[in-house]
Order: sequence, then C-alpha cells, then structure tokens
Amino acid sequence: MRLTLLPLLAASLPALAANPPEHVLPMWMQGGHPAVAVSLDGRAEPLRFVVDSAAGATLVDGRVVRRYGLDDPDGAVSHAQGASAKAAELRRMRSTSWQLGGWQLQASGTQVDLSSLVKDDEPAIDGLIGNDLTGRWDTRWDFGRSELALWTAGRLAFGGSGCQANALPDRSAGLRQFAFITLSLGETGVEAIAVVDTGAAQTVLNAEAARALGVRTDGSDARVRVREKGTEGLGGGKQATWLYTLPGMISAGWQHPPMEIRISELSVFKAIGLDSRPALILGADAMRGGQVDISAGATRICLRRPAS
Repeated sequence: MRLTLLPLLAASLPALAANPPEHVLPMWMQGGHPAVAVSLDGRAEPLRFVVDSAAGATLVDGRVVRRYGLDDPDGAVSHAQGASAKAAELRRMRSTSWQLGGWQLQASGTQVDLSSLVKDDEPAIDGLIGNDLTGRWDTRWDFGRSELALWTAGRLAFGGSGCQANALPDRSAGLRQFAFITLSLGETGVEAIAVVDTGAAQTVLNAEAARALGVRTDGSDARVRVREKGTEGLGGGKQATWLYTLPGMISAGWQHPPMEIRISELSVFKAIGLDSRPALILGADAMRGGQVDISAGATRICLRRPAS
C-alpha cells in the first residue's frame, strides 16, 4: 500500500465540487468502517449503518428487523459469500421507509446476522448500506471531514490526479456498481486489481499478489506473521490470515506509504473473479484522512490522500 523508494505524493484534496451535493451525511469510524445514522420505518431512533462500497445489497441485522416488525414470511431467501468460507443466509424483509439525513426513500433491505462484525466492546452494527443504494449517486467518502456526500449522477467532476476509469469495464451485471482500480504494489511495482471496499477495516492481498511480491506464508518468511484471529466474514468461520508490511502502493497519481496489511485467500476473491491474478481488497485503512469518489455506476474512481 505504500512505496518507500518513491517520495510520498501529498497532493492536496481538491476544492469543493462546483455543484453542491444533494445530501451530506455525518460519518464516523466504527470498528474501522465508515458509518452513518439511519432511521427506519419512520422512527426517530438513529441506527448505526456501515456504508460499504463493496456490498452488493443493503443489509439489516436480524434483531433490528424483528424489533421493528419488518419480517416478511414470504421474503426470498438467498446466500451471500463473505470474507470467510461460510455463506451467510439472507432473507428479504418487507419494504419500509428509510431516512439518511435529508435522503428519504422507500426500499426493501435484506435481513442477515451481523453479530460477527462487532469488535470487542464496540456498539453493535445495525446494518450495511450497500452499493445498490449508493450506486445511484456520485458519492464521496470524505474521511478527513467525516462526511459522506451524495450528488445526482453526473454532477460531481471526476478528473485530475488520483482518478481512473473502472479497471474492469466488462464486469458482470452483478458487479456493475463495484469500484475496481489498478494498483502497483511494492518496490517492484507488481500490477494488481483492487476492489475499493470501504466496508473492509484492513486491506487484504490474495495469494497471487503475495506470490508476485515474493512473500511466503509457509513460515519461512520473517516478514510475515500469522494473524491468530484469522479473518471472519458474515457467515462466520475463520479464514487463515497472515500480516505483512507492504512497502507501498501507487495508483494514477495516488500513493500510500508502507502499511500493515493482511494476506488471505478469501473466498470473496473467487466470487468476484480475482482469485487467479494478483488482487487485493483496498480497505478503509488505506483511505483514512483522505477522500474516495465513486461515480454512479462505478465508471470512474478517484483516490486522494490528505493535504500535507
């Protein structure tokens, strides 16, 4: 995620877009994830929802669904592949009103057990806002200002340093709202495809990326250590994981200094078609203090580091 041999590009964050956003939502970090307040079913109670750019569906924790009476006995049941090898059961809940700041809509989310995402003594996560909702807008995750801003599609400018077209223009319909970018990793500049994942607390390399960097996870590489907790996704179940300090990352004018990342052959890499090439999940740890812009439909993506 950062390059030690190259000077850090500390490009200043751009001025506010010429067109003001339709909605600006206060955002905070919870368990390493950006979160916003959501009201459901016309109730005043604020709920804590992680805003996840790499979640294809908006999810509500089962305890909230039951407490609000939003169960749908006839709701369709499906399964989703998270970080771990186990799949999570998803059940469609009944349609209800949603309010995120000034943004109000009628929508039907999906019920799931999110208890595995809670860390230590932190408050429970009540749900995830997926790209099925945010993908309607030009979006800006401003980690420096602690704001999530939403523009009508086409009203946010996507140009200048740090911006690039989606690295997988021919991605399947199910991945249409996912932001894929090209990154150069390490001092040797290994080229990899990254999915920009604000819902991931820590950046994760797949096995192919680790091999291309010459990193071994068989116990013979002093640069690598086992993460005893592994990595756990929505469905539960621990996936073998190692920790490694990546020397650096560069992408289209954006650069990140050395940082500790995970190495794990998560099943999600296969699910998005990135298991056989160097790839990574670019987590919120690489975005802190900076800014991420994703256009409606994820056709263009901009990463910007904080001002020096």
